Amino acid sequence: MSLTSYLNLAIDAANAASVAILNERKNLKIWQKEDNTPVSSADLASNEILTQNLAKTGIEIFSEEKILPFEKRKNLEYFWLIDPLDGTSSFLKQRDEFCIMIALIHKNRPVLSLIKNPTNGDIFYAHKDTKVYKNHKILEKDENFFKQNQFTALLSVNHLSEADATFAKKHNLKALNISSGLKFTALLEGKAGVYKRAENLNIWDIAAGDFLINQNGGFMGDFNANFLTYNEQSYKASFFLAVSDKSFLRDFL
Repeated sequence: MSLTSYLNLAIDAANAASVAILNERKNLKIWQKEDNTPVSSADLASNEILTQNLAKTGIEIFSEEKILPFEKRKNLEYFWLIDPLDGTSSFLKQRDEFCIMIALIHKNRPVLSLIKNPTNGDIFYAHKDTKVYKNHKILEKDENFFKQNQFTALLSVNHLSEADATFAKKHNLKALNISSGLKFTALLEGKAGVYKRAENLNIWDIAAGDFLINQNGGFMGDFNANFLTYNEQSYKASFFLAVSDKSFLRDFL
């Protein structure tokens, strides 16, 4: 199968999982994981649909809901990395800031990804040989709009930290509060110019956004401007800095 075939399969899987998430919301069940974080029947329904569909590729799957141990993935050329429902905290509070995130990792970097918003149906996607698409049209980049919002910083609704506040003050930034991986879509559309994270997220929380931002002419990497890697022994991600346009990077390093 080609990357285009993989991407089309992932899009279909995300669309089906979105329907399942919204259906589960009507009669939601909630449990606590071993790490005391919540998981819902919507997370599990989405995970089942995504894994069943992506398994057709014959490629191993690493999901938030089913960890693929390092010993099983360290020598893999490819693996799927998915978050079936990113933004569970917002979802459980009946907010609409949650999404599905899928990335295909080649060795240690994503080469294909998508972010799907089940609430409004928006989907952003690309693979390494395409431009970034939104809702099946190339995502146009308005340079003036991006420049206008360069100093708008993405902050988390659920995880606002002292580091976020300090960074915003240092650069005289305007705050835009968005929860979940939808932060990355705000960068893709130029609604914000910068997102800095000085807490360890999990790799499934960021791989899809990382790929799309870099593919769209922005930059996402560590604080030394190196690309992040996604097949290390730990599945905790490095601290990162993301900007909507690569030319903005010099202003925030």
